[in-house]
Amino acid sequence: MGMTMKEVYVFRLWAIAFRAVRSTIAFRAVRSTIALTNVLTLSLGVFCWQIRPSFASNTSPFAGRSLEELQQTRSRLITQLETPPSPSPKASFFGYFQAQQQPPNPEIIIPQLQAIEAQILLEKRANDNWQQALHLATEALETTNTAPSSVPTRKKALFLWQQAINNLQKIPQNSLLASKSSVKIKEYQQDLQIAIVQLKQAKSSVLAKIAQESGLSQDAMITVCRLTRDCVHLHGNNTPTSPASLIKVPIAVALMHKVKSDKISLDHTLYVQPGNFTEDNSSIQSSQKYPLKTLVQEMIDHSSNIATNELIDYLGYNYINQVLANLGYDVTRVNYKLMGDQIMPSNPGQGKNSLSSDELTEMMVKIYNQETPGSKELKEALSRQRDRKLGFAALEGKKAKWLGEKTGENSLVLGTTVALSVDGEPYIVTIIDNQSGIDDIMRNTISKIADYIINNGHI
Repeated sequence: MGMTMKEVYVFRLWAIAFRAVRSTIAFRAVRSTIALTNVLTLSLGVFCWQIRPSFASNTSPFAGRSLEELQQTRSRLITQLETPPSPSPKASFFGYFQAQQQPPNPEIIIPQLQAIEAQILLEKRANDNWQQALHLATEALETTNTAPSSVPTRKKALFLWQQAINNLQKIPQNSLLASKSSVKIKEYQQDLQIAIVQLKQAKSSVLAKIAQESGLSQDAMITVCRLTRDCVHLHGNNTPTSPASLIKVPIAVALMHKVKSDKISLDHTLYVQPGNFTEDNSSIQSSQKYPLKTLVQEMIDHSSNIATNELIDYLGYNYINQVLANLGYDVTRVNYKLMGDQIMPSNPGQGKNSLSSDELTEMMVKIYNQETPGSKELKEALSRQRDRKLGFAALEGKKAKWLGEKTGENSLVLGTTVALSVDGEPYIVTIIDNQSGIDDIMRNTISKIADYIINNGHI
């Protein structure tokens, strides 16, 4: 059996050492042996270096920490691939080992070169996104700190923060910039939340200015929402002194949920108890039977108190309020029946009714988005409201189309929630003020809000 190259090298080295020991005195022999042992160690190191590719094939050839290091590694690989083996010297001992040097193996270098080229391309794109994100963030800060506070400037800052985050999110997880981008995303997301708050404040300032110019009180509640739930609020979470007939919308919502969950037909009839009689201008009379559909329509489009009171008895306060709570309404509650100028219905309830412009607007958004049971019937009832002296009148002659409305008024409060559209996009506008007899002020407010939407394309 033939000897391997490594075995030949080791054999020759020990033969030399043996002859040296035998032909010299002990001291010189020991010294020669030590010297030759050093030669052996060095020579084996050279040998292992020569054959290292076979032991290190699984090691990444471009574990760089920057794009520059990757490019330098690529240059070294290209140089290895293009440089032929050096001539083999024959005279020296070490030259013998050099004579055995193998030429560069393209099968190893070319795949490494292809991989590093792909990584360099990835890092260049990542660096472009990184630099663009930094630029956008700088522009967002300049917009926030130097431009006047207004809806357009706050929207611009918000957009810039969103774009900066989008650029950072495009950086792949296997990029050298991945960890830095992850930290920067968290930083920019905090800035984004601040920008969102600042935009809401700017929008609220628009509503506050409109309310002041129109003559509403300082605690007037206004909520304006697109059906996409892009909303603007002014005291939207506050509760008015009384919701008046606006409370009929949540009662209708609760009724439609019962109809759906219990599979009840809207043609199902109810007998209107005499005790639920009070003054109103509807066609509903006590001691008569009416289908549920008729009662809910009369409650909305004719604002019938009698129909409302009968539906409260039919559903029960606990059921109504449980449905509202399940739907996420924390403020809106029905605890008391409706009455006219003088006649109090029997078993009127305890406590008072409550809602907010924010929650009433959300109910209307769900109705017009077809997200609540009976949306079709409720939209029809809202579009047939007989009282049209507020929202309907305010939008006449404008580039805003009135879609439907529910108003509410008593001696303590005046409010309305209006569905309208501008250039085909629906909006819900809810305004409630703790004062009565201000029809002209309410119309003026609705008109100004519609004009702002028409002129700016948003609010």
